Amino acid sequence: MEKVKRMIILAAGMGLRLAPLTNDKPKPLVPINGVPIIVPLLDAALKAGITEIYIVRGYKGEQYNTLLDDYPMLQFIENPDYDKANNLGSIVAARQYLSGAYVVEGDLLLYEAGLIKPEQEESNYLGKYVSHTDDWCFFVDEKRIIKSVAVGGDNCYQMVGISYWSEEDGKRLAEYAMRAYEMENGHELYWDEVALTYFRDEFCIHVHPCNEDAVVEIDTYEEWKALCEGRNGKGENR
Repeated sequence: MEKVKRMIILAAGMGLRLAPLTNDKPKPLVPINGVPIIVPLLDAALKAGITEIYIVRGYKGEQYNTLLDDYPMLQFIENPDYDKANNLGSIVAARQYLSGAYVVEGDLLLYEAGLIKPEQEESNYLGKYVSHTDDWCFFVDEKRIIKSVAVGGDNCYQMVGISYWSEEDGKRLAEYAMRAYEMENGHELYWDEVALTYFRDEFCIHVHPCNEDAVVEIDTYEEWKALCEGRNGKGENR
């Protein structure tokens, strides 16, 4: 087992699909019943003893300074390409910190703090097993090693934007992320495509299953409103 060294939270994007809530603030700072989306992630990291926490910021990035009153350990990484490139730019900006690190999407509402563990034994993504999804998903072998990734699929694991990168895989990810970013279409890539698609043979990444309601990604204003009203996306009480 490796002791987790740090958490990197990707929070540079403009969150356009959550407008108008993101017209004047970055998406991870949008509140759910008065609590910013990012706060449960920070609390979970601290509960696991992870105090080296980086927020990769871009759009209205100075607003993250308001978190320092309650989380003075936070450190910020600037992504100057947040409005010119996809989120691979954030991984490139944070590449020196990827070894032994969680990489977490900043717009995830975390309900199960225990998913952030103080130790890990292998590089992995969290995933929700589903009979069908139109979202990003993994297909795995009998050991839950990721063999392919797709947008939409049946009997697969729906991607959850929480992953852990071992010491060695973190170093490889840093190297190959830079290579991918320098490709002709590099600015168009999602960072997950580095290890899961373009350089898949260089990595062995597992899926760790999680419950359906353990983590919720908030994409739209309607989803945000449903959560504030105590409902999930299907209109059921949470």
